[in-house]
Amino acid sequence: MILSYYIYGDIVFEINQLVVLKKDVDKKIYRIKNINQSSVELIGYNFRSKIVIELEGIEPAPIGLIDEIKKKDIKLQNAIVKNKPRGNKYLFGRILHIDGDEDYLNSCLELYNKIGIKSQGIYMDEKEFPKNIEKYLLQITPDIIVITGHDNFNEKDKKDINNYEHSKIFGDTIRLIRKHFIDIVIIAGACKSHFEYLMGKGADFASSPGRINTHTFDPAIVAIKVATTSVNQTVEFRDIIKYIEGGTKAIGGIETKGKMKILY
Repeated sequence: MILSYYIYGDIVFEINQLVVLKKDVDKKIYRIKNINQSSVELIGYNFRSKIVIELEGIEPAPIGLIDEIKKKDIKLQNAIVKNKPRGNKYLFGRILHIDGDEDYLNSCLELYNKIGIKSQGIYMDEKEFPKNIEKYLLQITPDIIVITGHDNFNEKDKKDINNYEHSKIFGDTIRLIRKHFIDIVIIAGACKSHFEYLMGKGADFASSPGRINTHTFDPAIVAIKVATTSVNQTVEFRDIIKYIEGGTKAIGGIETKGKMKILY
Protein backbone atom coordinates (compact mmCIF):
# COMPACT_ATOMS: atom_id res chain seq x y z
CA MET A 1 0.00 0.00 0.00
CA ILE A 2 1.48 3.36 -1.10
CA LEU A 3 1.18 6.17 1.45
CA SER A 4 1.64 9.96 1.18
CA TYR A 5 3.10 10.16 4.67
CA TYR A 6 3.96 7.93 7.61
CA ILE A 7 4.41 8.71 11.29
CA TYR A 8 7.37 6.84 12.78
CA GLY A 9 7.73 7.57 16.49
CA ASP A 10 7.60 11.34 16.75
CA ILE A 11 8.77 11.90 13.14
CA VAL A 12 6.47 12.42 10.15
CA PHE A 13 7.97 11.17 6.87
CA GLU A 14 6.45 12.54 3.65
CA ILE A 15 6.87 12.08 -0.11
CA ASN A 16 9.76 14.24 -1.45
CA GLN A 17 11.20 14.75 2.04
CA LEU A 18 15.01 14.78 2.20
CA VAL A 19 16.54 12.16 4.47
CA VAL A 20 19.82 10.41 5.27
CA LEU A 21 20.56 6.81 6.23
CA LYS A 22 21.33 6.43 9.93
CA LYS A 23 24.20 4.02 9.23
CA ASP A 24 25.72 6.04 6.38
CA VAL A 25 28.89 7.69 7.66
CA ASP A 26 29.06 9.83 4.50
CA LYS A 27 25.51 11.10 5.13
CA LYS A 28 24.44 11.16 1.49
CA ILE A 29 21.08 12.83 1.03
CA TYR A 30 18.10 10.97 -0.45
CA ARG A 31 14.60 12.05 -1.44
CA ILE A 32 11.61 9.92 -0.47
CA LYS A 33 9.85 8.71 -3.62
CA ASN A 34 7.38 6.21 -2.18
CA ILE A 35 6.30 5.16 1.32
CA ASN A 36 4.91 1.73 2.19
CA GLN A 37 3.76 0.40 5.56
CA SER A 38 7.27 -0.35 6.80
CA SER A 39 9.68 0.69 4.06
CA VAL A 40 10.52 3.62 1.81
CA GLU A 41 11.86 3.93 -1.73
CA LEU A 42 14.62 6.53 -1.83
CA ILE A 43 16.12 8.45 -4.74
CA GLY A 44 19.54 10.07 -4.47
CA TYR A 45 19.20 13.83 -4.01
CA ASN A 46 22.07 14.69 -6.36
CA PHE A 47 23.29 11.25 -7.42
CA ARG A 48 21.64 8.63 -9.62
CA SER A 49 20.83 5.91 -7.10
CA LYS A 50 17.61 4.25 -5.94
CA ILE A 51 17.21 2.04 -2.86
CA VAL A 52 14.48 0.55 -0.68
CA ILE A 53 15.05 0.58 3.08
CA GLU A 54 13.11 0.09 6.29
CA LEU A 55 11.67 3.26 7.82
CA GLU A 56 13.68 2.72 10.98
CA GLY A 57 16.88 3.14 8.95
CA ILE A 58 16.34 6.77 7.93
CA GLU A 59 16.20 10.18 9.57
CA PRO A 60 15.53 13.73 8.29
CA ALA A 61 18.50 15.33 6.51
CA PRO A 62 20.08 18.20 8.49
CA ILE A 63 19.34 21.64 6.99
CA GLY A 64 23.02 22.56 7.12
CA LEU A 65 23.96 19.49 5.08
CA ILE A 66 21.28 20.25 2.47
CA ASP A 67 22.57 23.83 2.11
CA GLU A 68 26.14 22.56 1.78
CA ILE A 69 25.19 20.19 -1.06
CA LYS A 70 23.22 22.92 -2.86
CA LYS A 71 26.16 25.33 -2.68
CA LYS A 72 28.52 22.64 -3.96
CA ASP A 73 26.28 21.87 -6.95
CA ILE A 74 25.91 25.57 -7.81
CA LYS A 75 29.70 25.92 -7.71
CA LEU A 76 30.03 22.95 -10.08
CA GLN A 77 27.49 24.42 -12.52
CA ASN A 78 29.22 27.79 -12.49
CA ALA A 79 32.60 26.19 -13.20
CA ILE A 80 31.19 24.29 -16.20
CA VAL A 81 29.43 27.34 -17.64
CA LYS A 82 32.51 29.53 -17.11
CA ASN A 83 34.62 27.24 -19.30
CA LYS A 84 32.29 27.13 -22.31
CA PRO A 85 33.68 28.29 -25.69
CA ARG A 86 33.25 32.03 -26.27
CA GLY A 87 32.06 33.87 -29.37
CA ASN A 88 29.35 33.27 -31.96
CA LYS A 89 31.31 31.21 -34.46
CA TYR A 90 30.41 27.85 -33.01
CA LEU A 91 27.65 25.41 -33.83
CA PHE A 92 27.47 23.12 -30.82
CA GLY A 93 26.44 19.47 -31.13
CA ARG A 94 22.75 18.81 -30.46
CA ILE A 95 21.84 16.68 -27.44
CA LEU A 96 18.90 14.33 -26.87
CA HIS A 97 18.73 13.51 -23.15
CA ILE A 98 16.45 10.64 -22.12
CA ASP A 99 16.15 10.26 -18.37
CA GLY A 100 14.31 8.01 -15.93
CA ASP A 101 14.14 10.83 -13.39
CA GLU A 102 12.24 14.00 -14.27
CA ASP A 103 13.96 16.18 -11.66
CA TYR A 104 17.42 15.12 -12.85
CA LEU A 105 16.37 15.68 -16.46
CA ASN A 106 15.24 19.23 -15.79
CA SER A 107 18.47 20.02 -13.94
CA CYS A 108 20.55 18.79 -16.88
CA LEU A 109 18.43 20.66 -19.44
CA GLU A 110 18.90 23.84 -17.43
CA LEU A 111 22.67 23.32 -17.52
CA TYR A 112 22.69 22.76 -21.31
CA ASN A 113 20.63 25.92 -21.74
CA LYS A 114 23.06 28.02 -19.67
CA ILE A 115 25.85 27.01 -22.04
CA GLY A 116 23.79 27.61 -25.16
CA ILE A 117 23.62 24.00 -26.32
CA LYS A 118 20.50 22.97 -28.22
CA SER A 119 18.97 20.06 -26.35
CA GLN A 120 15.76 18.13 -26.07
CA GLY A 121 14.78 16.14 -23.01
CA ILE A 122 12.41 13.21 -22.67
CA TYR A 123 11.35 11.74 -19.35
CA MET A 124 10.15 8.14 -19.21
CA ASP A 125 10.51 5.05 -17.06
CA GLU A 126 13.74 3.19 -17.82
CA LYS A 127 11.80 0.07 -18.83
CA GLU A 128 10.20 2.06 -21.65
CA PHE A 129 13.51 3.12 -23.25
CA PRO A 130 13.87 0.24 -25.75
CA LYS A 131 10.23 0.54 -26.88
CA ASN A 132 10.49 4.24 -27.73
CA ILE A 133 14.11 5.01 -28.59
CA GLU A 134 13.91 4.44 -32.36
CA LYS A 135 10.87 6.71 -32.71
CA TYR A 136 12.53 9.62 -30.94
CA LEU A 137 15.86 9.16 -32.66
CA LEU A 138 14.33 9.27 -36.12
CA GLN A 139 12.26 12.33 -35.20
CA ILE A 140 15.04 14.34 -33.56
CA THR A 141 18.28 13.02 -35.17
CA PRO A 142 20.66 14.38 -32.48
CA ASP A 143 24.46 14.40 -32.55
CA ILE A 144 24.71 13.17 -28.97
CA ILE A 145 22.34 11.03 -26.92
CA VAL A 146 22.28 10.57 -23.15
CA ILE A 147 20.55 7.43 -21.84
CA THR A 148 20.35 7.58 -18.06
CA GLY A 149 18.15 7.53 -14.98
CA HIS A 150 18.59 5.15 -12.06
CA ASP A 151 20.42 1.86 -11.72
CA ASN A 152 21.61 -0.37 -8.90
CA PHE A 153 24.04 -3.25 -8.34
CA ASN A 154 23.22 -5.88 -5.71
CA GLU A 155 26.92 -6.31 -4.83
CA LYS A 156 27.02 -9.94 -6.01
CA ASP A 157 28.93 -11.12 -9.13
CA LYS A 158 29.67 -7.85 -10.92
CA LYS A 159 30.07 -9.61 -14.29
CA ASP A 160 26.49 -10.94 -14.23
CA ILE A 161 24.16 -8.47 -15.95
CA ASN A 162 21.23 -9.89 -13.97
CA ASN A 163 22.68 -8.35 -10.82
CA TYR A 164 21.90 -4.84 -12.12
CA GLU A 165 18.50 -3.17 -12.08
CA HIS A 166 18.58 -1.30 -15.41
CA SER A 167 21.94 -2.00 -17.07
CA LYS A 168 20.47 -4.57 -19.48
CA ILE A 169 17.76 -2.10 -20.46
CA PHE A 170 20.37 0.59 -21.10
CA GLY A 171 22.35 -1.94 -23.17
CA ASP A 172 19.31 -2.97 -25.25
CA THR A 173 18.64 0.71 -25.92
CA ILE A 174 22.20 1.29 -27.08
CA ARG A 175 21.98 -1.59 -29.58
CA LEU A 176 18.78 -0.14 -31.06
CA ILE A 177 20.47 3.26 -31.43
CA ARG A 178 23.41 1.70 -33.26
CA LYS A 179 21.03 0.08 -35.77
CA HIS A 180 20.34 3.53 -37.20
CA PHE A 181 23.23 5.77 -36.16
CA ILE A 182 26.89 4.84 -36.32
CA ASP A 183 28.28 8.33 -35.75
CA ILE A 184 26.06 9.43 -32.88
CA VAL A 185 27.88 9.74 -29.54
CA ILE A 186 26.17 7.62 -26.87
CA ILE A 187 26.54 8.36 -23.16
CA ALA A 188 24.80 5.74 -21.03
CA GLY A 189 24.33 4.46 -17.51
CA ALA A 190 23.63 5.63 -13.98
CA CYS A 191 24.75 4.73 -10.45
CA LYS A 192 26.70 1.47 -10.31
CA SER A 193 25.83 0.48 -13.89
CA HIS A 194 27.66 -2.38 -15.65
CA PHE A 195 30.28 -0.27 -17.44
CA GLU A 196 31.82 -3.07 -19.52
CA TYR A 197 28.42 -4.30 -20.69
CA LEU A 198 27.32 -0.85 -21.84
CA MET A 199 30.59 -0.20 -23.65
CA GLY A 200 30.37 -3.61 -25.31
CA LYS A 201 26.90 -2.75 -26.60
CA GLY A 202 28.25 0.33 -28.35
CA ALA A 203 28.37 3.24 -25.89
CA ASP A 204 31.11 5.85 -26.29
CA PHE A 205 31.02 6.78 -22.60
CA ALA A 206 29.38 4.94 -19.71
CA SER A 207 29.17 4.55 -15.97
CA SER A 208 30.35 3.13 -13.69
CA PRO A 209 33.80 1.46 -13.94
CA GLY A 210 34.10 1.37 -10.15
CA ARG A 211 30.42 0.50 -9.52
CA ILE A 212 29.96 3.69 -7.52
CA ASN A 213 27.26 6.34 -7.24
CA THR A 214 27.30 8.94 -10.01
CA HIS A 215 26.29 12.57 -9.70
CA THR A 216 23.15 13.93 -11.36
CA PHE A 217 25.29 15.99 -13.75
CA ASP A 218 27.88 13.32 -14.66
CA PRO A 219 26.32 12.21 -17.99
CA ALA A 220 25.49 15.84 -18.83
CA ILE A 221 29.09 16.91 -18.19
CA VAL A 222 30.28 14.34 -20.73
CA ALA A 223 27.61 15.41 -23.23
CA ILE A 224 28.60 19.06 -22.84
CA LYS A 225 32.27 18.32 -23.46
CA VAL A 226 31.43 16.34 -26.62
CA ALA A 227 29.04 19.06 -27.83
CA THR A 228 31.68 21.79 -27.36
CA THR A 229 34.67 19.94 -28.85
CA SER A 230 35.42 20.39 -32.57
CA VAL A 231 34.56 17.58 -34.97
CA ASN A 232 38.26 17.63 -35.92
CA GLN A 233 39.45 17.06 -32.36
CA THR A 234 39.36 14.20 -29.90
CA VAL A 235 37.46 14.89 -26.70
CA GLU A 236 39.93 15.49 -23.86
CA PHE A 237 38.91 13.00 -21.21
CA ARG A 238 40.94 14.79 -18.54
CA ASP A 239 38.73 17.87 -19.11
CA ILE A 240 35.72 15.71 -18.28
CA ILE A 241 37.14 13.99 -15.23
CA LYS A 242 38.08 17.22 -13.47
CA TYR A 243 34.35 17.94 -13.07
CA ILE A 244 33.38 14.36 -12.08
CA GLU A 245 33.40 13.83 -8.32
CA GLY A 246 33.96 10.07 -8.62
CA GLY A 247 36.68 10.46 -11.28
CA THR A 248 37.50 7.46 -13.43
CA LYS A 249 35.53 5.19 -11.09
CA ALA A 250 32.35 7.03 -12.09
CA ILE A 251 32.79 7.50 -15.85
CA GLY A 252 34.85 5.83 -18.56
CA GLY A 253 34.89 5.80 -22.34
CA ILE A 254 36.77 5.46 -25.60
CA GLU A 255 38.59 7.92 -27.86
CA THR A 256 35.82 10.05 -29.36
CA LYS A 257 35.61 12.99 -31.74
CA GLY A 258 33.66 16.10 -30.76
CA LYS A 259 30.48 17.36 -32.40
CA MET A 260 31.05 21.12 -32.53
CA LYS A 261 31.37 22.80 -35.93
CA ILE A 262 33.17 26.09 -36.49
CA LEU A 263 31.36 28.63 -38.66
CA TYR A 264 33.33 30.62 -41.27
